[in-house]
Amino acid sequence: MERSCSGACEAHKELKRTLKTCSGYFLLSIYLLPLDIASITTKLLSPLYITASMLIEERGAEAETCREDTIHNTLVIPAPILHDVYHMLRTRGGEENEWIVALGCQEITGKKVVVHAYDLNCSLSTPTSAETDYGSLDSVLEFYELCGVKIVGLAHIHPWNAKDVHPSRIDIETHHRWEEYYDGEFIGIVFTSGVFRIFHGGKCRIRTEILGNGVRKRGENLYELELV
Repeated sequence: MERSCSGACEAHKELKRTLKTCSGYFLLSIYLLPLDIASITTKLLSPLYITASMLIEERGAEAETCREDTIHNTLVIPAPILHDVYHMLRTRGGEENEWIVALGCQEITGKKVVVHAYDLNCSLSTPTSAETDYGSLDSVLEFYELCGVKIVGLAHIHPWNAKDVHPSRIDIETHHRWEEYYDGEFIGIVFTSGVFRIFHGGKCRIRTEILGNGVRKRGENLYELELV
């Protein structure tokens, strides 16, 4: 009789634990449902966003070029670094999502040279946007400081095929804040399928120079990776 009661108590306890677990999963599913719906909606509507972005050219002179009288330094970007950045962006973002990579530079024989590309983690990565994880950003800044390297730019990808590419309004506004913080010596690069544009946010004080083979210039601040 005692064994029967003990078994019944254990079964009752197990049932309560199971019910609690099921309730937890149910509440979690309710919490995650809006996120899932938002993710699905973003993917469904991404063709509209892509079409709009390709139709609206964000050309503003301040966002595209540096005024000669404001330039203080030249930043040299080796072609292999650009290829590495592109492959990082495509690998981490996949075929559909945006991603972000940081660039670090060092002064070599009196010139600022991009020497490293740091693959950041993104807290958000969708077909239409990406946001850097702040912990990852802190890590790269600490890493560069320890190595005697300075962060000098951010590169990201718009995951669709295009012969031309322009930064979005949000890209330019975000970059503008980075330029203010780094006294104008900060570049932005936006890629599509092997095509990329170097852009600025209005407070540019640095000129870019690409060194090496495998990159073809297609227009002002517009380039194409060869050998992709």
